[in-house]
Amino acid sequence: MLEAFMPRAGVEYGRRRNIDYGPKSRMNVSGLSPWVRQRVIPEWELITEVLKHHTSGEASKFIDEVCWRTYWKGWLRLRPTVWDDYIAELAKDRDAMADHLRLQSVLAADSGIDCMDAWTRELIDTGYLHNHARMWYASIWIHTLHLPWSLGADFFMRHLLDGDPAVNTLSWRWVAGLHTQGKSYLATASNIQTYSNGRFFPQVPLATVPVEVSQSSGAPPADTLEPLMPLGEFSRVGVLLQEDDLSAIDWLGDRSGVVACAGCLPQQTYSQHGIEPSVFNFRHACMADALASKGAVYTQLLEVVEWARNHALDGLLIAEPPIGLWTHLLPELEDTLRREGIQLVVQRHWWDEHFYPHARAGFFRFKKAIPAAIDHLTS
Repeated sequence: MLEAFMPRAGVEYGRRRNIDYGPKSRMNVSGLSPWVRQRVIPEWELITEVLKHHTSGEASKFIDEVCWRTYWKGWLRLRPTVWDDYIAELAKDRDAMADHLRLQSVLAADSGIDCMDAWTRELIDTGYLHNHARMWYASIWIHTLHLPWSLGADFFMRHLLDGDPAVNTLSWRWVAGLHTQGKSYLATASNIQTYSNGRFFPQVPLATVPVEVSQSSGAPPADTLEPLMPLGEFSRVGVLLQEDDLSAIDWLGDRSGVVACAGCLPQQTYSQHGIEPSVFNFRHACMADALASKGAVYTQLLEVVEWARNHALDGLLIAEPPIGLWTHLLPELEDTLRREGIQLVVQRHWWDEHFYPHARAGFFRFKKAIPAAIDHLTS
């Protein structure tokens, strides 16, 4: 899939990427996001590959799209309370909307809006939606149907194979008008008709004025990206993969002194968040492929601790997880390992180290850091 798409990732991608031709015709987009989300194909390798086929100018739109993912992750990393606020708001909205008929009809693909129902079915059936369709869907959900944005973000997160806490949550906040104060996104029937290649033209009036969403969910000031603990000296060190960075099997696993590798995909956490088994199974398979014959995938933290103990490890390396499902798991794992005399050491890839501090404001300021990253890749 990667090699087949690369010749189209330049000027052609920039010209056609915004058109949603439907689930049977995705030639204008890469379709790689489920694998990029887990860094089966990490961002730096994806950009290195595209530069073999195109100049950075020709591929600028594609490179920007790759870096948008890093921007969202960096933005949330510098404002971790936004994730906690979202989880709290989601719980409140779930209780308030438990028996809401309009919500239930949308989730059942029976809203009466043909495009919404088609996108709902596509999302449930395939685990994917075109980026433009995600924006239209969120806009209609929030501004036309007056449904809580948190429930829409949760619906996407539960079904998307590329569902990412930062990308998904912050994209919904942007549509709602919470990411950039005073700016929201309103879908129009003409835009949907044009960029769905004429497949849809909503026959119901779409909102022309955005819903006023509570600013209690607004953006706090950005934190400083704190340095991580130095690696230190260990007699026996292992590597633990988590699903946000499967490339760590290479950039951590190849370090001298590593004696064991394993992965952890926390099944209980996935169940608590209502994430579909299809999403869990896809990520489990990707993690198992990344480890191959190097180690097993564990679904419980206690299994990880037992594995580390059985290998007599005194140090365990893990790639820094983005803010999201691992935010509260990581301290729990660290404490449990410490009681066994094992130190958990979080490491950060140079890509994140370079980009995250630039995510303090909007993307167009952030993208000024892209040329230096490209220079690093091509030097």
